[in-house]
Amino acid sequence: MTDYRDTQEAGDVRTPRGTRVSPADTPSETWLAESTRREAITQDLMELGQYLADNPAMAKKRLKPIRSAKVLEPGVYYNMGTGMVDRVYRQQRVALGHKMFRVSSDPAAPVAEIRRKILGGK
Repeated sequence: MTDYRDTQEAGDVRTPRGTRVSPADTPSETWLAESTRREAITQDLMELGQYLADNPAMAKKRLKPIRSAKVLEPGVYYNMGTGMVDRVYRQQRVALGHKMFRVSSDPAAPVAEIRRKILGGK
């Protein structure tokens, strides 16, 4: 009798049912533990931040700059300095000279709405 471990390739993983799964197809433990898929939502916001960091003219063209505010109101913001899209749920102080853009005034806005606002309906 041949043991299946002898025939496995490097990096090949099997589920308890014996199905072959590659490491790239396996979600992280956090992904499996989260019933809300918060990790996926955060990943979507990180990808939008990366897109805006790669295309800085898009942020200036489509989003409202917040330069003179000392306190941010709740909402979704793009921070050009860090290249991140962040949700702010309550008032937050910011440093002078910050380069932030308001994406949405609703901090719980769905990622699809945020993406539509940034990409212009794409």
